[in-house]
Amino acid sequence: MKFHHSITISRTRKMEGEETDNISSLPEALLLNILSSLPFKEAAKTCILSKKWLKMWQSTNTVKNNQLECKDVEAYGAVEVAQRKAFKNFIKIWITLHKCHHLHDKFTLRVSPPSNCGDIVGAYVNFAVEDGVKDLELDFAESQSEDEHPEENIHDAVEFPRSLYENKKLHQKLESLKLHSCSFAPGNFANFVALKDVTLARIPLELESIRTLLSTCEWMESLSLKNCWDIESFDIEKLELKKLVIDRCIFRMDYIGFEAPNLKVFKYCGSEPPLSEVKVVAGTIEEADLDLSPMDEFDECGNELQNFLQDFFVVNVLTVCSVILQVIPSGDEPVKLPGDLRVRHLKMKIQMHPQEFCGFLWFLNSCPRLTKVTIDLDRCNILSEYEAPYVVDLKDRKSLPVPTCFRSSLREVEMNGFIGTSSQLYACSYFIRAASILTKLSICFLNNKNDDPHTVELRRILESQLLRIPKASSDLAIIIR
Repeated sequence: MKFHHSITISRTRKMEGEETDNISSLPEALLLNILSSLPFKEAAKTCILSKKWLKMWQSTNTVKNNQLECKDVEAYGAVEVAQRKAFKNFIKIWITLHKCHHLHDKFTLRVSPPSNCGDIVGAYVNFAVEDGVKDLELDFAESQSEDEHPEENIHDAVEFPRSLYENKKLHQKLESLKLHSCSFAPGNFANFVALKDVTLARIPLELESIRTLLSTCEWMESLSLKNCWDIESFDIEKLELKKLVIDRCIFRMDYIGFEAPNLKVFKYCGSEPPLSEVKVVAGTIEEADLDLSPMDEFDECGNELQNFLQDFFVVNVLTVCSVILQVIPSGDEPVKLPGDLRVRHLKMKIQMHPQEFCGFLWFLNSCPRLTKVTIDLDRCNILSEYEAPYVVDLKDRKSLPVPTCFRSSLREVEMNGFIGTSSQLYACSYFIRAASILTKLSICFLNNKNDDPHTVELRRILESQLLRIPKASSDLAIIIR
């Protein structure tokens, strides 16, 4: 459940001249849960609502202080200095008010850039860990955007407070640690026996540091590397992780190699497919999410991509992006992977652009065990200099293949973000005409407000068009939302 970043007290009239406050009548535990979902500055504003709310914001177990939310992005010079001073004063007041309260859950501090804030950062972090905290996030990154070259516009990383390495309460309680532009000593985490989840972002990182961290924290279950650079490669002999995320990192040599018998989830995002030697276990690995959307222009790296994909042929759920669909047919196997993929649920983040058609069919042909296809429609990175390996015309139904999964396993297709382009309509028609055991086709419009006249009319037109298409499956139900 998501909560908006403002609170409106709902009042209903009981008798003439008398009002009751519906939200304040909720259990305090639920109210604290709501407050914990708000940015901390917004949560603090609720103190003006009533006596009951006066100090409630001080009791939340989740605290997120983000300097960027207190700053005008266009501010500079004296105005920016004043805003930073106001943020520091807010932190000082907050620490004073919370001295009698104990925090046990999530603690987040975002300061960018952290220069001249060392005293506040130190006091804030020391207070956060005084009684132990389960989830600690320190973010000193200069930019929050997903830029491709973070090493070009970043200040020197802030050092992880040395006192925290020896904090015994933190050793026993800290479960999740997220460090953005914050350097650390990987060998000093040996006593953090509760630590399960680590995220490292926007720092230069050496392969040996990753290996040391993994060997030191043998109980770690999840590792995320985001926008890191200077990594030689990701060459780990054996991983005990359950989840691994490599997101827009810059490797000196694009190589990923590991054996991971316990790995359940793998996510990769980069500008090109890496050379890979990955061993995962069928029945254990559940999901792989492969994303090449940062690629600048079309590159005939289909062979490398097919080899990378082959390493994860046993996953149950596979998510691929538009760029992967555009690139993968450029390899030696332009129609399908000879060994087949054991994927049960295929998720495609595409826009049904003609440059995606060959890859669209490639995946349907390569996944003979598919039971569900999810298509998330959105504007995507359509590559320049694209060259199609062959012609695919979705409206020419006689020339389209009938993949094995259409006849043996595919039961459900879901299309989200539908806007009614001709290519999207032809894709719907393809599934309806050719998938002989399909039982459910769900189409969700991008703007699915029931009372929007334009959407209502689009739904009516689409329904009339789809009902005229002959169904390959007598059990097919078409749901339009």
